[in-house]
Amino acid sequence: MKKLTARHRFAAVQPFALLVVAILLLLGSSCKVAKPTVAAPPPTVTARGAIVNEVFDSVLSKQFDFEWLSAKAQVDYTDKSGETNSFDINLRMRKDSVIWISITPLLGIEAARVLIDRDSVVLLDRVHKEWKVRSYDYLGDMLRTPIDFEMIQAVVLGNYFSYQRNERIRSYYEEQPYAILSTLNKRQARRAMEEKDPSRTVIQDFWIDGNYRIVKSKITDEKLDRWVEASYTQFTAVNGRLFPLNIVVTFFSSTPVIMKVSYLKVTSEESLTLPFTIPEKYERK
Repeated sequence: MKKLTARHRFAAVQPFALLVVAILLLLGSSCKVAKPTVAAPPPTVTARGAIVNEVFDSVLSKQFDFEWLSAKAQVDYTDKSGETNSFDINLRMRKDSVIWISITPLLGIEAARVLIDRDSVVLLDRVHKEWKVRSYDYLGDMLRTPIDFEMIQAVVLGNYFSYQRNERIRSYYEEQPYAILSTLNKRQARRAMEEKDPSRTVIQDFWIDGNYRIVKSKITDEKLDRWVEASYTQFTAVNGRLFPLNIVVTFFSSTPVIMKVSYLKVTSEESLTLPFTIPEKYERK
C-alpha cells in the first residue's frame, strides 16, 4: 500500500472545513510579541448602579487595535470523531477589510490558501487542484452558526462582538476572579442559574479579567442545544496592549470540534501583499 504523506493526510480531512474553522479561530496580533506574560488580577469593580455600562465601556477602551498584521501559528484541530490533525498557518490581515491565510501540514508544503473579504471566502486547494468561492451563509450552514467578517475579526483579536444584530449587554455578575457581561437581563440571569429554558433566545456571555480583557466568550443556543466558546490565555504586552498568545475555540452540538492556536511569531506592518493567483488548470467547484 502506498504510504500517505502529511499533505495527503491533510487532504483527507477536508481542507475547506479546516479553513472555515481556522478563520473563526483567532489568528492575530500587532507588533512583535514580547516574552513576559501578564497575570490577570481579579476585577476591582462591584455590581452596583451603572456597573454594566462602566465595565462594558472599559472593555471597549481596552480592545486590541491594528492596521496591518502578519502572524505564524501552529494549530491542532480535533474533529467530531476525536481525531487530531496539526498544521501551520501563515496569516496576513488588514483591519476591517481582508484576511489572507496559508495552511501547511507540519513539515510539509502548502496545501491550501484562503482569501476572506467582507462578502465571501475564496479557497485555493492545492492538493486537489481546484478552487471554491463560498458566501458567509454557506459558512454559517456548515458551522451551524451565523458568521460575518466583523465576528471573525473580533474573535481573532479577542475583542467584543455582537452576535445578533442590535443585541446589547444587559447584565453583570461575578465568577471570581472574573466579571461576566451577558446579553441576559438580571431576571433572566437569575433564572438561567436555576435551570435551562429552551424557549430563551441565544445568550452571549463575556468573561472579563481585571485588565478589562476578554478571557472567554461564549454563545449559547439552548433551543438548538449548541454553543460556541473561545478561550484566551497567556496574555502578553504588545505595544502597550494585552494580547492572548494561546487560543482555544470549541464548537459543540452533538459532539465537540476543537481547535487550539499557539502563536509562534507576530509582527505589525505598514502594508502587506496578499498573493492569491488561481492557476489556469485549476477547476472551480
